[in-house]
Amino acid sequence: MMKPGKASPLFVWPILAALSMLSSCRGGNPACDCPRSRFESGAYFSQLYEDYVLAYVFQDRKMGFYVDVGANDPNHDNVTKIFYERGWRGVNIEPNLDEFEKIIRARPRDSNYNVGISDSETTLPFYQAQDGTHALSTFDKANAERLNKIQGTVFKEIPIPVTSLTKILRQAALPEISFVSIDVEGFEKHVLAGLDFKEFSPAVVCIEATESSTEAPAYLSWEELLVKNNYVFAMFDGLNRYYVHRDHISSLLPRFVFIDMCVKKSKLKRHIKLNGYDPW
Repeated sequence: MMKPGKASPLFVWPILAALSMLSSCRGGNPACDCPRSRFESGAYFSQLYEDYVLAYVFQDRKMGFYVDVGANDPNHDNVTKIFYERGWRGVNIEPNLDEFEKIIRARPRDSNYNVGISDSETTLPFYQAQDGTHALSTFDKANAERLNKIQGTVFKEIPIPVTSLTKILRQAALPEISFVSIDVEGFEKHVLAGLDFKEFSPAVVCIEATESSTEAPAYLSWEELLVKNNYVFAMFDGLNRYYVHRDHISSLLPRFVFIDMCVKKSKLKRHIKLNGYDPW
């Protein structure tokens, strides 16, 4: 057993490798140039920097597999669109029927499911945001009530069948999972609790980590589920937290260190706070 305060070499050497790479960038090494994000005319589609980060982390994967929980619109502010265009395929899960019909048309190569995700098989009230704010839809009643109170978001309550992520992944039968993106507006803990990590171990998990429409942290209620299942925190982009499975630490964690630097440089250049959207 390691002594308290001693860091495992498993975690230390990837960090040292990344820091060494960043140090070499001081000399103007062109290999260290940051790719352009969507805010610098780069070809990305997600709300902020999500697909920019993941595309760099998986830059050498010609073929990969994603899972998008709370996929919403398949084109606008979408994390997986760039990967689909590059030939990847995966699973899109969206309880909002209007958005799901868009997914069916845009993603014929994917496995698409018009259900909610929770830790049990049942039917739950789904609070569907109205008037062009579909991305704020949620199964979390308290979150819907808070958004209605603080910003006037109107929700329509609809009964929706929910199932576990484990059951969906068994049906989809992906050969592997490169990353999972979870954007469910306050229902993250239920999604993670319904995933059998012994059966399915995505290399990377990207999960929204603040309360809807605020900078208030929301990850303390669910992060332990990832940590105890061999995931290591890799990066926070102001909205999402990224975790790497310990089997992929040596290859992927250094890339997160580098692209984290690039995201921060982009925000500084844009005079944007580190949350990614508020101006200084």
